[in-house]
Amino acid sequence: MSNKDEQASFDPVIAPSSRSVADSITAIEKALSERPKLSIRIRITMAFTIAFLFSFAIAISSIVFISRLNANQEHLDRVGALVFNIEQARRHEKNFFLYGAKTDIFDALASIQLATEAFHGKAQGIRPLVSEDIFTQVEAELKEYSALLTEISHAPAMPTAQEDGDKGLEARVRVAGHQVMTHATDLMNQAHLKVRAMAHMFMVAAIFIIILNLIVMIWVATEMARQILQPLGRFVGYAERIGAGDFRPVTPQRKYRDEFSNLAIAINSMVRELLEKHEELLQSRKMAAVGTLTSGIAHELNNPLNNISLTTETLLEGMEDYTREEALEMLRDIFLQVERASGTVKNLLDFTRKDQARFEPVDLGEVVESSFQLVENECSLNEVETQNLIDIGLPKARANFRNLQQVLLNMFLNAIHAMPEGGKIDVESHLEGDWLKMDIADTGSGIEKKNLERIFDPFFTTKEVGRGTGLGLSVSYGIIEKMGGRITVASEVGEGTTFSIFLPVWEEDALDHDAHEH
Repeated sequence: MSNKDEQASFDPVIAPSSRSVADSITAIEKALSERPKLSIRIRITMAFTIAFLFSFAIAISSIVFISRLNANQEHLDRVGALVFNIEQARRHEKNFFLYGAKTDIFDALASIQLATEAFHGKAQGIRPLVSEDIFTQVEAELKEYSALLTEISHAPAMPTAQEDGDKGLEARVRVAGHQVMTHATDLMNQAHLKVRAMAHMFMVAAIFIIILNLIVMIWVATEMARQILQPLGRFVGYAERIGAGDFRPVTPQRKYRDEFSNLAIAINSMVRELLEKHEELLQSRKMAAVGTLTSGIAHELNNPLNNISLTTETLLEGMEDYTREEALEMLRDIFLQVERASGTVKNLLDFTRKDQARFEPVDLGEVVESSFQLVENECSLNEVETQNLIDIGLPKARANFRNLQQVLLNMFLNAIHAMPEGGKIDVESHLEGDWLKMDIADTGSGIEKKNLERIFDPFFTTKEVGRGTGLGLSVSYGIIEKMGGRITVASEVGEGTTFSIFLPVWEEDALDHDAHEH
């Protein structure tokens, strides 16, 4: 392992049991199935519908604004036509009084008639653009000016300059024409101001709508990104956590069910399957180790059984020839051989028993001694010496006896295989802060540096084909990590290997904590 990996695994993490995880996953799946469904597809459709409706409203508003602006511009053009016709009438009126041509007065009447028709025909369009007073005044003055022009047009002849009455009529016409022209010009100026104000208002409204549209689009994009990217980020974290060996189930984060909820259910099912396969792997590894030990166990059983058979046969054949004390001695020997065989069977059954991992105070000396007993015959056949150097005064470790026994058995068997010509296995332990460090050292062939970082990888092995599965150290690493500890290794080719197991020290208040967990 790299130093980084060693440091990361040093922090104690209590892994949940398979049963508790399975129960949690079942409860989570039930909770998710009961929640209302709101899929991402529906939310995307809703978001685009809202964006479309907003854009549609903007388009309709723009059409209405442009239509009103065009209508007001048309009204302004009509007001301009009104002023133009009044100006034409005034021009013909002046020519009449200068040159006395009767056609000028008729032309003036025709122009003022056009102005009057334009004014009255578009009254509803012009009226909103100007004040009511000017509108009423222009209307009255148009009538008066038209009446005066009509009166002049009905006169039989051109009046002379000396006729006071005629001078009075000319003056009234000029005054009426001047007033209607002045107020029509005022009307046009007011219309211009109103159109400019409306255009300015439309421009401000357009800028506001653009800003509002930008805000809405940013909100929709941000919300959709949050709805999708945030869960994706969480699931990346879940994948990294599961890859690091933390098999806690994925819990619901929302009040409704969507595609990510289905993904969470799938991940939880995967976690449940992984835990089940992991437990099966642990058990199969135990059985593989039992297969390796079969010959040794058979030898361990055959020796006491042969002794029992020989002693019993001897006792039966010469019962009358032995004294009471000799017979009792032979029976005691039979009893001891039975106890020896029973102990061997008990160790084997305990090792292969499948039970839920529970943390308990474990005496390292006892678990090392029991593990040595399991490989006693292997060591004898391969001329390997074993030495248990665990200090009796050390505190107990917070671990699981059977699982720790499996770890030690894997390491002892690996050490024996690394010493085909014989050697030595020493186990010692000491305190390092809040941790119990147990060193398993052998005098075997050692491990090459290029393989040191891979020895805990699943299915990695340096043994010949058929001699190993490459799962022993990987499973051992997972077992120790579940106990909240770690494993490190140091090795030199030709000088042996030392595995160091770090386990937390058992504390009295841990009993209540474990009872609560299990």
